[in-house]
Amino acid sequence: MSEGAVLGGRRRIPIRWILVAAIILWFAYATRGVLGPFVAGLVIAYLLDPVADRLEQRGVPRWVAAMLILVGFFGVFALLILAMAPLVAAQFQQLVQNLPQLIQSLGPLVERLSDAAGDVVAIETLSNDLMHRAAAWLSTLASGILSRGLAVFNLLALFVMMPVVAFYALRDYDALTTRINAWWPSRYAGTIRRLLGESDAALAGFVRGQSLVCLSLAIFYSVGWSLIGLNYALVLGTLAGVLGFVPYLGVVVSVGLGLLVGLGQWGPDVLHLGLIVGIFFVGQLLESTVLTPNLIGNRIGLHPLWVLFAVFAGGELLGILGVFLAVPVAAVLGVVMRWLLGEYLKSPLFLDDEPPPEDVTVSA
Repeated sequence: MSEGAVLGGRRRIPIRWILVAAIILWFAYATRGVLGPFVAGLVIAYLLDPVADRLEQRGVPRWVAAMLILVGFFGVFALLILAMAPLVAAQFQQLVQNLPQLIQSLGPLVERLSDAAGDVVAIETLSNDLMHRAAAWLSTLASGILSRGLAVFNLLALFVMMPVVAFYALRDYDALTTRINAWWPSRYAGTIRRLLGESDAALAGFVRGQSLVCLSLAIFYSVGWSLIGLNYALVLGTLAGVLGFVPYLGVVVSVGLGLLVGLGQWGPDVLHLGLIVGIFFVGQLLESTVLTPNLIGNRIGLHPLWVLFAVFAGGELLGILGVFLAVPVAAVLGVVMRWLLGEYLKSPLFLDDEPPPEDVTVSA
């Protein structure tokens, strides 16, 4: 039977197209180490395309609009880095250096708690072991971030290539999307375009809105914790804002680090520790009642359990990058899964109301 043969009213996908798709996926995986600037540039172009469309509607040539938008975007970004990078870098370096001592300084507190709880030897041994393991893991993680994140080649590739990719992608965004839309099989083009439109609404709304939410939270936590005198407040506030992009896990890590630094700085001081937690809860209240409803709304449409699963699954598959990409990818998959469910509910498999065949009794 030929490749185009019809089986059950549906055409089978030719094996050569499956091989082409497999080769493309393999190539993307094999070159993942150099894809960062290209992916970042494409994401920036995707997010800034509505602004370029508005300028183009007002008579500004597309390439001029792309240039103006990117100059403004990267200019503001560069100013923020130049203004905050020295302070953040200095505090981050101090935090990395002092983190093992901060963890070990909790030893007396853990010892007092173990004395009160009984089984002093076992609990103390376990706590010391856990503290040493945590200190070693955090030091290794921080050193790895510094050694990889500050590599000269990676920085050059990111800050030189990313604007170039973003410019060409933003300038030709409409032409690229029009060309790609012409490639869909005519039989399924309408469905594919509808799904892409719904995915675009969910993804763009979430990414743009969540970016503003994270920026607002970073400023709020940095200022709030600085006012109560918490060490490394700028780093911890920035980290809390960045990790706000990761639902639930970001909350746990942020407040945990804040309390750890607070315990190392003030000991078991109920007032100061309460202020750390209080500022954090005010920020969460601000996020849930003001920021998220107004900036994001219900664009994702995912149950919290699925969001949690997506975060853990992304971390298992791609590490820290997968954690940050988990929710946007889950938002797109949610659109596809809702469409599949709708197709199933309209299919004969679900609508077939014929009674099951009667049991046949075989007499001896």
